[in-house]
Amino acid sequence: MAAAAKRLPLPPARILSLPPRCRRVVPFLPLMTVSSVSYGLDESLFRAINLAGTNAVLDLLMAFFSAIALPYILPFLSLPLWWKGRRELAFDLLVLLVVVVVVTEALKYAIGRPRPCDALPGVNLLTPGACAAEADPAFPSGHASRIFAVAALLSLTFKWSVRLGSFAVAILTGVSRIYLGVHWPSDVLGGAVLGVALAFVFVWLARRLRFYQKLRTRVVEAVARSVQRGTKA
Repeated sequence: MAAAAKRLPLPPARILSLPPRCRRVVPFLPLMTVSSVSYGLDESLFRAINLAGTNAVLDLLMAFFSAIALPYILPFLSLPLWWKGRRELAFDLLVLLVVVVVVTEALKYAIGRPRPCDALPGVNLLTPGACAAEADPAFPSGHASRIFAVAALLSLTFKWSVRLGSFAVAILTGVSRIYLGVHWPSDVLGGAVLGVALAFVFVWLARRLRFYQKLRTRVVEAVARSVQRGTKA
């Protein structure tokens, strides 16, 4: 047990194969020891869920749920909100996503945690280059932080059906990142907690900051006028 407790989160043989995004943490690996329980549980859960390439239907579903949380796709959710008359909410969603992306990326590079597909052998990936395509470190999961932030924002506005549906999609998105081999379970959990926390703080501030409310009103009215002129033309 004593020997297991000294286990590093990254095997020494894998250090030189780390991508540039994570190499800077190598000098600090002696400080990154974790207990065999915490590391073992993270890896055990990862191995149980990382089934990419074993089932064509699941592969397609997991790839879909992963894709909808991409930073250049998720903002399109503001469009149906806008056309349904929830224009201030559409604006809030876009601003919240910007905040979440900035905070998440800052934490990723501050922590510099290697992805499981970088740190472990035998990870199941849909394509050989899937891990290399991930340009940033692992913790927290950006997909999870974004999709859970959106789910939390919608849950504060809509009925239970929308709340349950949005969080169901968020959970499946988080699971998809583990299934595809690019995130540890704790990355997803951390991203989910971060996203929900940022959403609640954002809404709390948005309801109290007059300058933000005025800015939102001006932007929404300006966009509405522009859309109206374009429609008439």
